[in-house]
Amino acid sequence: MRTETVPLTGPSPGTTRTLTRHHWGQAGARPKVYLQGGLHADEMPGPLALYHLMQMLDTAEAEGRIAGHVVVVPLANPIGLSEWLLHKPVGRRDLEGAHNFNRGYPDLAALVGDGLEGQLRPDPSANVATIRAAFGKALAGVKIETEVDELRIRLMEATHDADIVLDLHCDHRAVMHFYASTARPEITDLLGRSTGSVLALIEDSSGGNAFDEAHTAPWRSLQARFGAAVPVPCFSTTLEYRGQHDVSDAVAAKDAEGLLAFLAGVGALTSGPAPAHGPAEEMPLAGAVEFTAPIGGIVTWVMQPGDRVAEGQLLGHVTDPTTRRREDILAPTAGLLFRQELWTTCLKGQGLCHVAGLEIRRQGDLLSD
Repeated sequence: MRTETVPLTGPSPGTTRTLTRHHWGQAGARPKVYLQGGLHADEMPGPLALYHLMQMLDTAEAEGRIAGHVVVVPLANPIGLSEWLLHKPVGRRDLEGAHNFNRGYPDLAALVGDGLEGQLRPDPSANVATIRAAFGKALAGVKIETEVDELRIRLMEATHDADIVLDLHCDHRAVMHFYASTARPEITDLLGRSTGSVLALIEDSSGGNAFDEAHTAPWRSLQARFGAAVPVPCFSTTLEYRGQHDVSDAVAAKDAEGLLAFLAGVGALTSGPAPAHGPAEEMPLAGAVEFTAPIGGIVTWVMQPGDRVAEGQLLGHVTDPTTRRREDILAPTAGLLFRQELWTTCLKGQGLCHVAGLEIRRQGDLLSD
């Protein structure tokens, strides 16, 4: 195992931060699999699972079972980790500009597209190498204005040439689920069976250029521009490891075993545990619909994440005890109630839960900000 410490420029005089990457296997070996946790810095199930996974990778390395190049960044957001407000971690957005740490990553296809004119050949594998080199050069030339900009670039410097990118998050209260594109459906299937995910939300373009999509969308865009000589060699996903309070060594160790099974399944390890679960149920991200609070008040639930619901079914209530008013939380579509907000109070208009269904109900930007 090799540990790499990447300096990050501090936002003010006398301050610095660092980003730590751990490597197993040889640089240049394939597949290159990158895993990170804590990009939203108040979400800790993923980082704890990666802690346990790294111990398993040490064992695999000692036994000579590392076949590819595995990169682990257990805490991908040193900025967010240090930002607390009123004794609570902020985590999702930076305090300086309120930017979501998981939005706004560089559009690599836009950066390299014109420069690739006349450079590609009929051989798709050769074009992959050419395009990845162009991605790296483009990232080195991106103008960095804020520390969040720098974090985004430093993360992608380690991922732009990866075969597989796993970004480990969690929700407020949720079942295990993940987001993926239509590219590489065989890996989507393997990931569900390895991690025990209940749900896979599928969409090629969800909007906002989140970290995972910033690795698949460029290949689709370049393929649309240059044709079949450009493949889609990268699989990337956001894995939602249940809810924010689902943090324990017992659960994290099981999750690490699932990740180890996935690494073996994609060939990064010569051997490992077999996937222990059935496939995730696949539904369109555009079919996942949010219910927003009709009033502010106290939130109580009748149904829980993982329950199957009919459209219009009672899920819970919002209660204003000052006016003795109570409003129902109703399922906005038929399907799987897969997430709920953590807080027991809400403001009017606040999103409270999501139900995933098969019917397309939304267009445009599909991710909550």
